[in-house]
Amino acid sequence: MNRKQWFSSSSILLVLLLVIPAAAHAQQAWSGILAPSRAIDWTTAGVPGGVPNRTTICVTTACAAATSAGANATLAQLNAALASCPSGSVVLLAAGRYSITGTLQIPSNCTLRGAGTLQTILNATGTSGAVIQMGKGGAPYGAGIQTTNITFGTTAGSTSIVVASTSGISTGTLLAISELNDPTYVTVTTPNGTCGWCDGSSDGGARARGQIVEVAGVSGTTVTFTPALYSNYGVATGTSPAQATYFQPGAKYVGVESLQVYANGTGYGQTFSMDGCAFCWIKGVFDNYTDGDHVDVYWGFHDEIRDSYFSNAYSHTSGGSDSDVSLLDKTSGTLIENNILERLHVGIMINWGAAGNVVAYNYSYGNFDSGGAPVILASIDFHGAHPQFNLFEGNVGNNITMDSFWGSGSNNTTFRNLFRGTDTLASPLSAGRNVVNWSSTQLAGQQTRGITVAFPHTNANLVGNVLGSYDQTQVGPTCTGYDCGTSPWAYNAGSAPYTSTLLAPATRYYGCHANACQFQAVNIGYDTGSDGSGTSVASFAGGPSNAVGYWVGKASGSTFQHGNFDTASSSIIWNGSTTEAMPASFYRSSKPTWFGSVPWPAIGPDVTGGAMDSSTLAGHVNAIPAEVCYSSTPRDAYGLKQFDPSVCYYGASAASLPVAPTGLKATAN
Repeated sequence: MNRKQWFSSSSILLVLLLVIPAAAHAQQAWSGILAPSRAIDWTTAGVPGGVPNRTTICVTTACAAATSAGANATLAQLNAALASCPSGSVVLLAAGRYSITGTLQIPSNCTLRGAGTLQTILNATGTSGAVIQMGKGGAPYGAGIQTTNITFGTTAGSTSIVVASTSGISTGTLLAISELNDPTYVTVTTPNGTCGWCDGSSDGGARARGQIVEVAGVSGTTVTFTPALYSNYGVATGTSPAQATYFQPGAKYVGVESLQVYANGTGYGQTFSMDGCAFCWIKGVFDNYTDGDHVDVYWGFHDEIRDSYFSNAYSHTSGGSDSDVSLLDKTSGTLIENNILERLHVGIMINWGAAGNVVAYNYSYGNFDSGGAPVILASIDFHGAHPQFNLFEGNVGNNITMDSFWGSGSNNTTFRNLFRGTDTLASPLSAGRNVVNWSSTQLAGQQTRGITVAFPHTNANLVGNVLGSYDQTQVGPTCTGYDCGTSPWAYNAGSAPYTSTLLAPATRYYGCHANACQFQAVNIGYDTGSDGSGTSVASFAGGPSNAVGYWVGKASGSTFQHGNFDTASSSIIWNGSTTEAMPASFYRSSKPTWFGSVPWPAIGPDVTGGAMDSSTLAGHVNAIPAEVCYSSTPRDAYGLKQFDPSVCYYGASAASLPVAPTGLKATAN
């Protein structure tokens, strides 16, 4: 052995591993507000460099056949065209109503594009799977399956690890980095039960926390990758060994653009499925009802969902689906930006270890449960261990709930959002495709909260948000028609109907009773499945010693609040030890072009002159672009917006657009 050569190469590796953590904590927009251990670099979320504008139209024999058939093209013809799509090309669907009886499979490096959301309509009547499939497979996650132990390099900021074996790992491979659950702040067991599926494997949820990275190179047993590790893995007591589960992307650089999917309640699991998809996108689509979920992203990596309208669903109950846009199975680096989510069950759901994602400038309105109770259904919900390091910025919705049903989460940040604390429920509150009567509405009067941080969520950052609304004040002391008096859903009345921050074990009230409703701008430390004084948390065991009451105070003791305005106090509540100067964004360096004339930033304690509920919200809120689009777009005869992103965001004029399609059947239930 040449000792000098060995020393030189080892030194380079050692220096690399020592230097990277410092580089990963370079100056960020949130520096001086958030501690480096509580946040990451969110500037790279989404498709690297943005969604590509592909201009090459597929003209293969299969594409020509599908084009010639037009809207009469069969599912087989369309899938043949997609399968033949040359790399970097577009399968272009002309205007018309296409009969989709199964699943469209889009391969890598191909875009499926319609002529516009009001022109190209996919009439979906399949009975299972997804209407549109983008990638398939994800990580074969489980004990001993395509997994190697990590022996060195798993500290926060590292972009290089040493593994026991690199067999099966090469440049472009995706790695799901994980550790054994750290009982000091990670749990898949709550009073609701145990989430044995929360790490996407069959090992009982033992590795709920982690992230996905892409391999940049392999040398011996050393693997370099991007992005840097968000935190330490396998370092804390009981969390070793850290592991890397390796898998090839199910597809890469797949896009769907400028079309409408019309659901018929025939049995699909979701409209769009991204499964192990890397650098994939959905842009400018109109999802007109869904059988199950609107979008499910499994094992995703730097995907993007943007500029779209997800409206209504055939199912409005919890269970196998929530008619939502959902990030699952350690999906990392994905961007959900500038979308409208209308009358769903839950708007956006963050599940099962989703990490390092950005959810920004989305508008959510009218979620409901078909059980009939006037209850808030979350615009953004955490519903399975262990989401971490996700950013929620500039959204407008009824609330965000980091719930406790299926476990913990940590280091998630809300910044410059408006959470109204109630929602508008339009008739009828029933499942299936309906004619929605927007002149017959009521306000949700149950769970009137802006932000909920349940007991197993630690290190939550709540910064620069505006909490409350004029509507929320209307479900207050008088609450006529909203769950008052002898309503079967009413809980005990509170002496004070408004609270800025409610901490367990103070008594928490679910709804209204005896002419009093309680709005909580923020409530922290409770079990989502119960109300009252938080006794279910106090009697619940956890932690390294499985001690009863271990989780009491964990959420409230670690939640950071700063610069939030709420209608309970009618003031901005600052953390006195932190700067009051805030950047416009934690992930964008400048105002995006699609903001148009909307002020930047649109929401926050330093915003003045905002027109939204100005008398109630003190001028701190402007309508975000998705809300402007929603408000300015007319409805059709069935109560849906005639959404066209080219008008809202891309500069086209309404006069140049086609008339909305006719002959689509709506059945009242």
